[in-house]
Amino acid sequence: MRVSSHLYHQNIIRNINNGTQAYNDYSVQLATNKRIQKPSDDPLGSVMLLTLNSQLSTLDQYQSNMDQVEYSLGQQETQLNSAVNILYNLVDLTTTAADASMGDDEISALAKQMSVLFPAVVDLLNAKDGDGRYFFSGSQTDVMPFQQDAAGQYQYMGDSNIREVAVSEDSKVISNVTGDAIDPNANFLNQMNDYLNLLTSTPGDATVGDQSRAMIDGINGFLQSLTNQLTQVGSTRASLEDIQNGNQDIGVYTQGLKDDISQVDYAETYIKLNETVTSYESTLKVYNRVSEISLFSLI
Repeated sequence: MRVSSHLYHQNIIRNINNGTQAYNDYSVQLATNKRIQKPSDDPLGSVMLLTLNSQLSTLDQYQSNMDQVEYSLGQQETQLNSAVNILYNLVDLTTTAADASMGDDEISALAKQMSVLFPAVVDLLNAKDGDGRYFFSGSQTDVMPFQQDAAGQYQYMGDSNIREVAVSEDSKVISNVTGDAIDPNANFLNQMNDYLNLLTSTPGDATVGDQSRAMIDGINGFLQSLTNQLTQVGSTRASLEDIQNGNQDIGVYTQGLKDDISQVDYAETYIKLNETVTSYESTLKVYNRVSEISLFSLI
């Protein structure tokens, strides 16, 4: 088959252009450490990279969720622990008030001390985070959980909604404790409030001893409720560490797959670059030699 000089020149120029493009592609890969510069470089690899990037973004979101849950539960745990410490003091004072030998003045003095401590417990149950959201109101974070009505009785004004946050593909954890789980129907708050009213208004009442002993049971019951919630919070916080370790392992593996697909094999690419340069130079030399040939050269 005869090949015209025009067609021959076109093929040579095409080979030179292809060699130039290959040289540029390999040079960019070596400079950027990215094997795939555009989807056409490796369509299947490009699709896999999109999937892996999506997985890594999801893992980042899980980590962000865990950071928020850890902070929120840590703050709630601090409030509840503070309430527990105050309640131990209230138990001591109430136990003293239950002593039948206490006089009216001594009961009044105890009542004053308890009247300082009890509102501190209420304040802790009505605590807010740094953004002004109430910790223990369920989903109604803009509503103060425990409020007094016109008759002076406490009521829980939040809801029972537990917020669950995804922290892995298969796991969700709670991120809040609700006030109705801490003190159902505000029973303890109202019992303590009525008890303090009794001690303050009628310290010599004959039922002070009995009321004090009943109040000790009430405080201990409330302490148990707080302990149950603290146990749940502590368990959730402990599980976060295990889940985080699992996510990190998945992240390392996923990042490794991404690197294998996207990053350049320097040795292999450098060899290809040199082969491209050699081929380009050879093609260019042949083209230059052939271009100098004419019919006059053969006469």
